[in-house]
Amino acid sequence: MEKKTENILVSKKNRSSDSSTLLGIVNQNGRQIYSVGIDDRSNIPIEDRIFEIGSISKVFTAVLLQTMIQDNMVHLDDSVLKYQPSYSQAFSNDKKEITLRDLITHQSNLPRDATNIKVQDKLNPFASYQPTDLDDYLSNFQLKKYKYKWKYSNVGVGFLGNLLASVLDTEYEDAINERICKPLGLHSTSVNLSDNNQQRVIVSYMKNKEIPPFSIPALPGAGGLKSTLHDMLTFLEVNLGLTNSRLQPVFKQTHKIQNNVKVDNNTQMGLGWMISKDKQTQDYIHWHTGGTVGFNTYIGMKKDMKMGILLLQLKNTHCGK
Repeated sequence: MEKKTENILVSKKNRSSDSSTLLGIVNQNGRQIYSVGIDDRSNIPIEDRIFEIGSISKVFTAVLLQTMIQDNMVHLDDSVLKYQPSYSQAFSNDKKEITLRDLITHQSNLPRDATNIKVQDKLNPFASYQPTDLDDYLSNFQLKKYKYKWKYSNVGVGFLGNLLASVLDTEYEDAINERICKPLGLHSTSVNLSDNNQQRVIVSYMKNKEIPPFSIPALPGAGGLKSTLHDMLTFLEVNLGLTNSRLQPVFKQTHKIQNNVKVDNNTQMGLGWMISKDKQTQDYIHWHTGGTVGFNTYIGMKKDMKMGILLLQLKNTHCGK
């Protein structure tokens, strides 16, 4: 299987010479790691290189939410206004109050992205969007006629991350570190890069111009996390029950289908996770994608088979400095 997988990746690389691929697989037999097209110019193992996971950050935000539910700090069907009453027109009308469940399952009726984002750098489009801009947006957004349907929203999940951090009286990055990363031993998952970690970053290029590290300061819970293949495979192993952790009950709750929220005819929502059925085997697949300017990522798992994957694809890539 290892050789077949590598041949497929090499074939894909040959068809698209401007992209490179990193793949990690976990199952009951351990880990398999494949790297094709990444220019390795350092002695740092490929599984310890840092990359942007984009919207897979939303799964971490869901786990953060569930840890706080477990600790009786918040409840899934709490109204947003219980914690942020100043945004009453954005999160309520005469018939509906938006809940934390609505935010994490993309039923908040908020748009995909805020309309007051002013892109100053196309290679880092959200970097100039600050918390004050988000505050201004939500202060002026009005929930009109609420529609009971799924609508993907970076604003909604990102705002939820901010809300949870405020309940904890900390920053989103610190909340993720204390409540998820430390318990799991994820030592390389963070929003910001330390000076010591700069040399571990996988750098992506567009037209031979280095793409800066993705930054989304107003909404880090929507897509601001960076990680490594080692950390993400550890995250998968705990989700699959391949390794023990006190967070396993938390993970199991995030895997459950929520309120019959339909993404499409074959996909529903967990907490953070998309949940689809394999049309051939009828097994459930829990998955999420992520995308930044330089990176595309996919995390997926079949719980019944105890198998998970993390796939990273990037453009015109160089590693290290």
